[in-house]
Amino acid sequence: MGSNTFFLLMLLASVLALALVVMALRRIHKEGLTVSDQPKHQHFKRSVEDVYRQQKEEQAVRDMTSDTGSTNVSYTKRGFIKNVDMGFDEVMENVSRALRMQGFHILNDTDVMAVLRKKDAPKQRLLLIYHAELAERAFHIDPSIGLIASGVSVRQDLSDTVHIEFSDPSLQQETAGQPDLQKITSELRGKLLDVLQAA
Repeated sequence: MGSNTFFLLMLLASVLALALVVMALRRIHKEGLTVSDQPKHQHFKRSVEDVYRQQKEEQAVRDMTSDTGSTNVSYTKRGFIKNVDMGFDEVMENVSRALRMQGFHILNDTDVMAVLRKKDAPKQRLLLIYHAELAERAFHIDPSIGLIASGVSVRQDLSDTVHIEFSDPSLQQETAGQPDLQKITSELRGKLLDVLQAA
């Protein structure tokens, strides 16, 4: 076999191998688009819906603030906060009463400064709360979710202003992608805003 023939055979084999590689890459690319891009698209769609829902809820908080005038409520990345010019003990009584009126139960009440053994520091209490009716509905939808609970912080600063902070239950990752659970956390969120309004 002459060197020219050998060279042509090698060139033909290389071209054939390259064609097979290109075909394989095209197939992988095509399957990659149909398999992996669909979830990405769905994730993007959910993200847009989540952002839109959060914007509506933040607007509801702003509307509530402007409607009441004296209510100083603002939205944070973790939930809501309201600043109150009242005594700490009075605020705690108001918060507890408003929680009971909205059907909440207090699972735990922690005196933060007592735990930290700081006697002269501003007061702070942490409450773990849940709503029995909504918790039962959530349990029937997904028993693995456990109890949908929310945290409440009532703290006093050095200027004696008392801050009431609620965690936002609609931010719980366990409910992501589950519309029925998200509906429940949205109801829970509304009840917490009512508590904050009344406290």
